[in-house]
Amino acid sequence: MTKWMSLLPLCCLGPAAGFNFVVRFFPELVNVRVGRIILIPFDFPSGELDCILTSFDREIDAASVHKGKQIVDKVTGALYLGELVRRILAQLVIDGLLFGAQPCERLDQPDSFPAKYISEILRDDESTSFKNSRRICDELEVPNHGSSDYVIIREICHVVSQRSASIVAAAITALLKHMGRDRVKIGVGGALIQFHPTYHQLLEEKLSALAPDGVE
Repeated sequence: MTKWMSLLPLCCLGPAAGFNFVVRFFPELVNVRVGRIILIPFDFPSGELDCILTSFDREIDAASVHKGKQIVDKVTGALYLGELVRRILAQLVIDGLLFGAQPCERLDQPDSFPAKYISEILRDDESTSFKNSRRICDELEVPNHGSSDYVIIREICHVVSQRSASIVAAAITALLKHMGRDRVKIGVGGALIQFHPTYHQLLEEKLSALAPDGVE
């Protein structure tokens, strides 16, 4: 399922924000032939993203199979976002800021917090009595949790999602500048767009803020 930022008949860029980040690029749309598509995987092997990496990002990279590679995927992709949230939550427990500082063995296990939890938590708020957050904490066997914890968890999920969308928007903006066109049609897809309740909006807002002047 694809959501369209522009309901126009043709698409020049087709970013997919899912388990990793890739862009389908149609170089000359007016004269394009069927099947003429360039796939652009994003990676910054020379440390271009080092300035925004947190200690949690570096831990995830160090524990990965491809250490030092696929950094964009590790800070934006659904495959890693859940693990990033898990590591942040585990540190907050250690710091005494979450769950009454009571240890949670399940939360200390790598990959115990899948990306789907982020989507479910972000559908929660006080009007729903944090139903999803409460259930997820029970699944993780958290010994002590309440409303104040759910608010913190939700905010962490939001910030991690917002950063991911901002990096994706920055990459798309770089392509827009490279293309040098006044009008560009963008169709976005991927698991985060399809299942995450706020990702598409976050991406749209950041892209609107970053897009080059004069580009529609």
